[in-house]
Amino acid sequence: MRIAMLAAAVSLAALAACSSQSNNQAGDANVMMANDSLMANDMATDADAMNAADNGAAALPTDAGTFINTAAASDLYETESSKLALDQSKDKDVRDFAQMMITDHAKTTQGLKDAAAKANMAVPPPALSTDQQQMIDTLKPLSGADFDTAYLQQLAGHQQALALMQNYADSGDTPALQEAARTVIPIVQKHLARLQELTKTGG
Repeated sequence: MRIAMLAAAVSLAALAACSSQSNNQAGDANVMMANDSLMANDMATDADAMNAADNGAAALPTDAGTFINTAAASDLYETESSKLALDQSKDKDVRDFAQMMITDHAKTTQGLKDAAAKANMAVPPPALSTDQQQMIDTLKPLSGADFDTAYLQQLAGHQQALALMQNYADSGDTPALQEAARTVIPIVQKHLARLQELTKTGG
């Protein structure tokens, strides 16, 4: 719903801008309304991201089994959504980000498997959560700028992934997996920083 509202506000802003060039007072009013709507949506997105990170922090796993499943699902989502970006985005910066995600998460997935093997644990096939699958389903029919807008609304997910790794690195119950989590932390921080840059510049 938030993505749809943001896309609608962007479209309204574009139309209002065209009207304002002809010094139409109604167009000027539309521009102001669109800007207000965009600001409200940006504030809502930031608040949702913070709330999601806070809510996730309350239930972050410290047991190896839950951590493995959660981390594997996160890697799978980032990989699958980024594959869609390579197919459906025409923006070079977005595509470069997506390729970085695919490459890096292939490494973090392998690192998780290696750490689990060291701890004599099996890594089951990863499965997306219901929310993650819904996000993939939302991305699939989109293309171009509409896809980019939706794909880049991942700030909360990256914050949750970072919190997951930091928490397990500090409080996890399996040393090999704790070390793997510590290795992943700077990778997720890099992704988060780049995503924030893309969001500010519009891709």
